[in-house]
Order: sequence, then C-alpha cells, then structure tokens
Amino acid sequence: MKRRGFTLIEVAIASLITTVVAGAVIGTIRAVTESTYALDIAAQAMARVARADARIADHANRARMILQQSTLEILLWLPTEPFTSSATNTSDYDSIQGNELAWYVMNTSAGTLSLVYTTNRNDHTKYSLSTNWENLRTSLTSQGALTTIAVLEGLASGGFRVQDSDSCSVRRFSFDGYLKDDLGGLNVQLSGRALNGQNHPDCP
Repeated sequence: MKRRGFTLIEVAIASLITTVVAGAVIGTIRAVTESTYALDIAAQAMARVARADARIADHANRARMILQQSTLEILLWLPTEPFTSSATNTSDYDSIQGNELAWYVMNTSAGTLSLVYTTNRNDHTKYSLSTNWENLRTSLTSQGALTTIAVLEGLASGGFRVQDSDSCSVRRFSFDGYLKDDLGGLNVQLSGRALNGQNHPDCP
C-alpha cells in the first residue's frame, strides 16, 4: 500500500486552523494581560487615595481649628505643644504660631493636592485669628519659607467644598476630585473633621 502525502488543500486547511487557534490564544492572552493591567492600575489608585485620606484625616483629627477654606485650599491650625494648664503653656497653646500652620492646596494645572507648611519647624511667630491667610501664604512662598509635599498626584480635577466662611464655627471639610483616566479614573472623596473641639480665644 502506497503512503500518500498531504494535498495542497489539506495543508491549507491545517494552516488556516492553526492560524485561527493561534489568533484566539493570542487574543485571550492580550485580554487577560490588559485586564490584569487595568486591575493593577485600579489597585494602585485606591492605595494612593487611601494614603492621602489617612494623612488628611490624621491632621484633621489633631487640628484645633480650620482657619481658612476656599475651593482650592484649606488651612489647619495644628498645635505643636500639649496642654498642661500652666500660664506660659496656656498662652502658647492659645497662640497660632508659624510652625502650627498646615495648608492643603489643590494645584489645578499640575493636578496635585499638596501639603504646605513652614520649613522652619521652630518658627514661633504668632498670628492673630484675623490674619489674611492667603496673603500670608503668598508672602511666605516668596520668601522661600514654605515646604511643599505632594499628597495626591494625577488629579484630572478637584476642589474643596466650602461649608462655612466662619472659622470659629466650621469643624469639617471635604475634597472631591477625579484621578486621570490613565491612573484609574477613580472618584476621589477625602474629608476630615476637627475633633479637638477648641476654638481660638478670640472666637465669640
């Protein structure tokens, strides 16, 4: 019995089947890879937002007051000394000092939410409650007296919700934004509440 070889049609059919199977396998691998990448991006985005939320919540919990609010920034008063009820301590504790100021600033052009504070941590310059805080930050920035640390980057948009213009009564703040699509497109909601419960002596 003669052994016959493959015909041209059989070879063509085999090649076609191989191509279809290979295409399906490659398509599946690509879909799984893209899905895994998307999940990884989403996980990184959630971790990034969680870290920012934890930092802001910690500062808010320790803040004595929210001194200023606008759509692009808030200013927290974070006392650096414990309260001991001595005369000197009471005076210092009730004074807003340079090293106790912490701004959270949204830079819309850079897409970054940053923490801004005085570089000199021994700056005990005292400020009144009626200080124009926006002008103060501008002045300190021009003097190179402030340090900026990015808290959350890659924001497509974002801003603070102004809840009350009276610093003596406002106790909470919130930030709403979105991460860029290539960073997960995640909806960002950050908030904080001043739990200290103590106002400045000049508050009514």
